[in-house]
Amino acid sequence: MNWLRTNRTGGKARQRNVKENGEVILKELIECCDGKYNPIKNFSSDQIIKATDNFSQSNRASRIDIYYRCYKGILDDRPVLIKKGKYTLDTKEICRDIAISSMVSGHKNFLKLLGCCLEFTPPVLVFEYAEIITLGPLITSNPRNMRRIKIAREVANALTYLHTAFSRAFIHSNLDHFTIFLDGNGIAKLGNFCNCVSIPEGEVFVHDDALKKYHDFRTNTLKQTHGLGVCYLPVIDPEYKSTGKVTTKTDMHSFGAFMLALVQVKEVDDELSMSSDMLRALAELFIKPHDDALLPLHHHVSKILRKFGYAEVMDSDMGNVAASPVKEFFRLALRCIGCKLGDPLISMIQVAKELRAIEKSTYGITDEL
Repeated sequence: MNWLRTNRTGGKARQRNVKENGEVILKELIECCDGKYNPIKNFSSDQIIKATDNFSQSNRASRIDIYYRCYKGILDDRPVLIKKGKYTLDTKEICRDIAISSMVSGHKNFLKLLGCCLEFTPPVLVFEYAEIITLGPLITSNPRNMRRIKIAREVANALTYLHTAFSRAFIHSNLDHFTIFLDGNGIAKLGNFCNCVSIPEGEVFVHDDALKKYHDFRTNTLKQTHGLGVCYLPVIDPEYKSTGKVTTKTDMHSFGAFMLALVQVKEVDDELSMSSDMLRALAELFIKPHDDALLPLHHHVSKILRKFGYAEVMDSDMGNVAASPVKEFFRLALRCIGCKLGDPLISMIQVAKELRAIEKSTYGITDEL
């Protein structure tokens, strides 16, 4: 009779989890979405366990995980990405991710939430399948789809939507390449909204201490992965670091750092071709501690550009002089992280438009926002 007692106990625990998790999700949906959201399907724990082969290592979708362990599985006859929260995440953070994901799932540049399983604590999330972009020094996980200007533009489109599509701006606040995915068609998808915060209507900032906590945790976690993808230099918005204020520029600064991470990938395509020595110097920003790490990120990048013959990229009087895509890309990344070059950037809308122009000059094509 022990098996029966165990099943009954397990059943009661799952029912309690569904009730408690459901209450937290409802609060987040009301707070974030005013109760308006896309449908969220509830999967059973049996379905999740079967789809992941009981969260088997062979089903892991990524070598590196910060907040989630990601698994590839099949549900309803379609491939899915299943995200299981690690012990570092509390239920409220994961429920915030569910709420925001449901709110933006209709946009093509966000990871599409299919549903969740509330029987686990914390809940398990189910998305349309896409692969995590794992950028390390001079490598990439999916070379055939790594058209970097296009990826940058699509992520900029997602941030623009997050900042402008709702009655108040939502700030992702922990953007990096571990929160960005590529689907089978090479379309970039933004995900992971555990630390997403909203700025009250009529305000331009909100105080929040989660970002620094996340950054410190991320760095400590990635140090255990032999340096793959670690950026030892400060990628937190300097304004946030000094004031604790989260603004739209918090995401812009992180996005600029992401652009620089894209640049240091080697031999993916020719759109941003440069010397291997230059690539290696950029890659070292992401894998080696520096004695002068307290200096802003653009200081280190500027020094590398000058060293390898890209000094004109730093010329604030460059104006409308025609430049190669790589130099335009660099200048935009530097402006995002706070370097005073040309007109100041005031929004992600402006960043997305400039990336469209760079993409058009490179490929002769462009996509709608």
